[in-house]
Amino acid sequence: MFSLQPGYRFSVLTIVFFLAGLTLAFAQKLADPAPKIKFGVVTPDQFVNATADSTAEAVVLYDYGEASFEAESGNIWLTVTHHVRTKICKKSAYGRATLQLTTRRGTSGQHEFISNFEGYTYNKANGDISIDPLSKSGHFTEKASTEYWMEKYTLPNVHEGSIIEYRYTRHTPFSVNYNPRTWRFQQDIPVKWSEYRITIPDYFYYKMLQSGYLLMLVNEHKKTSVDLFAGENGASASAYRFAMKDIPAFRDEAYVINDEDYLAKIDFELARYQRPGQRTQDFSVDWPDLDRTLLEHPDFGGQIKRAGFLRETAKTLLSQHADTLGRITAAYEFIQKNIKWNNEAGLVASQDLRRVFENKKGDAADINLMLVALLREMDIDANPVILSTRDHGRINEAYALIKKFNYVVAQVWVGGKDVLLDATDDFLVPGMLPLHSLNQTGRLVDSKKARFVSLVPVERDIEAYTGTFTLDEDGELSGTIRHSHGGYDALSARKSFTTDGKTKYLDGIRKKQPAWQIEKAEFSGTEVKSSAFNEDYTLTIPEACGRAGDRLYFRPMITQAHTINPFKEPERVYPVDFGVQSEETFIATYTLPQGFTVEEMPKPVSMVLPENGGRFIYQVSVNDGNKLQVISRILLRKPMFYAGEYGPLRELFSRIVAKHAEQVVLKRGVIADKK
Repeated sequence: MFSLQPGYRFSVLTIVFFLAGLTLAFAQKLADPAPKIKFGVVTPDQFVNATADSTAEAVVLYDYGEASFEAESGNIWLTVTHHVRTKICKKSAYGRATLQLTTRRGTSGQHEFISNFEGYTYNKANGDISIDPLSKSGHFTEKASTEYWMEKYTLPNVHEGSIIEYRYTRHTPFSVNYNPRTWRFQQDIPVKWSEYRITIPDYFYYKMLQSGYLLMLVNEHKKTSVDLFAGENGASASAYRFAMKDIPAFRDEAYVINDEDYLAKIDFELARYQRPGQRTQDFSVDWPDLDRTLLEHPDFGGQIKRAGFLRETAKTLLSQHADTLGRITAAYEFIQKNIKWNNEAGLVASQDLRRVFENKKGDAADINLMLVALLREMDIDANPVILSTRDHGRINEAYALIKKFNYVVAQVWVGGKDVLLDATDDFLVPGMLPLHSLNQTGRLVDSKKARFVSLVPVERDIEAYTGTFTLDEDGELSGTIRHSHGGYDALSARKSFTTDGKTKYLDGIRKKQPAWQIEKAEFSGTEVKSSAFNEDYTLTIPEACGRAGDRLYFRPMITQAHTINPFKEPERVYPVDFGVQSEETFIATYTLPQGFTVEEMPKPVSMVLPENGGRFIYQVSVNDGNKLQVISRILLRKPMFYAGEYGPLRELFSRIVAKHAEQVVLKRGVIADKK
């Protein structure tokens, strides 16, 4: 029942950045802080003062879930009852009156389903409370895919000030999913009370992990008993209760890649199953168990071993290259060119790799496990590295949870260093992972040398502008500018250029730079995997500066200035995740109009972040009398800045915006006046 069968796909669930493990809590001695909420009974006081957050479109008054285990005809089911009461504060929240519940179809004839759904809308008028129940027309079922169905429920007569309430029971067979769903205490709107209870028979050992930045108000655990299997009445079990109160809405902030990394919630994963008289089944009690589970899985380790179909390809590549790096690159490029990525992630192979090889198309696991297999056929020590993509959430090295991973790449050892390979993208080179994989840490899976591997990239995001312009007395600017892309910026730009073609790419530049009147455009480094991608433009910018009397007011950053600080809040709770280190440079030289001199210009600035985490340099100077030069350089030497580093980072960007907005004042001289 619990073995991972061939073809089983690990579900792609949202993941958390685990800040603390759950501990067995003390029993509360004080009065129960839970509100006295009874389904179907709403009191007048619940219609007023629901939240102090005036910006909230709605507020959850009560969110209660209770999970238990049941057995039917020898099959185990997870049963969860969910009760929610929400006040609608603004029209923008009307959509919350429609609930969409996804259910999954099993392959063994057992299917997840919803039962006992009840829903009401409450409105208060003239001191009376009206009640509108869910109608039959408010519920319908639709097929979302071959695997999933959608149950939709729409509550009636919703207005500003309405309270909506519903409850239902979800039944999930273990053949579909044996992990209780993640319970989220925190949402995008305020929550007055959120409580989750679960009773777990001691047959099962679940890892339960708390995440987020909020403290639990209730964290209880007590021993109890359950009657799950026939003839085993009174089996020992553990009853857990978790609750939070007055939970603020989760606010999305700039450079927060995945909200799930920071939301207050509890996550579950089955680590061990043991029924009296039967063999213990371990899944991911610790990292060696997780490694073993994957290596023994027929669609992970099993696929790497069954690679005889790659033998002739391996022989051919070996005969063409003598050195190890050349062989690695040849194998990498062979997979890149011959197997097309279907844009799907994957932790285990979606099908037999021989079939993928024949069909020339597969997901990330198919492609990169095949790369590992090909390298091993070439007698190169290659290993799979599992990771969680950025939109899937981070892993925590303290907890071995398979479902936290959704992607796999290949690893080889070159020159005493790890070199990571991802053959899904034709524009990547060995040692460079796609941006979606840059998520701090991965796990090298091997029976003897398993370990954690850093995913922090060596490559940076490099962007440079170099311009030479002439400014006339009417304020028009003309000249040339080179936009050079390096590292990850080159990867992105080259991919767009190749995919869109020159004409469409240039149309995109014109939309981004409406002030540019482009007379000529040339592109170099467009071929795949060249080190830099360059754009050279000959252009004119009419009205590049303002005029007032005998003065011109000119911003030397022209169209490339940073005008908005992305970090508006004075304080920050969550890290700032840029993904990669970055370097942005703007250097331009302007020949000033004849007869004009510089009356005022910005003062230079040089700001360095603590621990050399970054730097901003800005300088404007006059050379040879009529040459104005501006240099702006922004360096971020860390891909991530934690909340304690936020203040200086915010100040750095404030300085950038302020300096880039400053003007050079040009004044007409006496000689020009006489003319």
